Amino acid sequence: MPKSFVSLSCLIILLASIMLLGGCGNSALEQGIRAEKAGNDKDAFASYTAAISSTFMVSNKRAKAYAGRASIYILRGELDKALADLDKALEQDAQSEAAYYDRAVIYMLQGKPQLAQGDAKRLIELVPQNPAARRLFDLAQDPPPKFTLPLTWMKANQG
Repeated sequence: MPKSFVSLSCLIILLASIMLLGGCGNSALEQGIRAEKAGNDKDAFASYTAAISSTFMVSNKRAKAYAGRASIYILRGELDKALADLDKALEQDAQSEAAYYDRAVIYMLQGKPQLAQGDAKRLIELVPQNPAARRLFDLAQDPPPKFTLPLTWMKANQG
């Protein structure tokens, strides 16, 4: 067999392996989304973590996995871990709407309206037609003395 044929065959096998491994990460992300929508936060968390760990996952998909896992951390009240994941999501995809929204909400919960306002402003730039982004921006401009937000409202308005 000629060397070029063997090299081409090895390259095809390598590319197929990479696509298969990358597909595992995408599958884990999809499983996480389905589990979270079904209210199964434990499985969603595990699936998002698996997607994040996938070697060949593309950046914008990895950002979705980080943002998804952050939402589970928020539900658990682990805001520092959620912020860390949202920062990583934005490193992977600087246009992650979910990451900006959730991070702005966390900043409001932590009494940091100026930081929340910055994220809400960026969100408005990304999706000017999103009324939840505008409400969040307005709230950050004139914050109440104690900000609390039902998580059901947050999930419903995430857009």
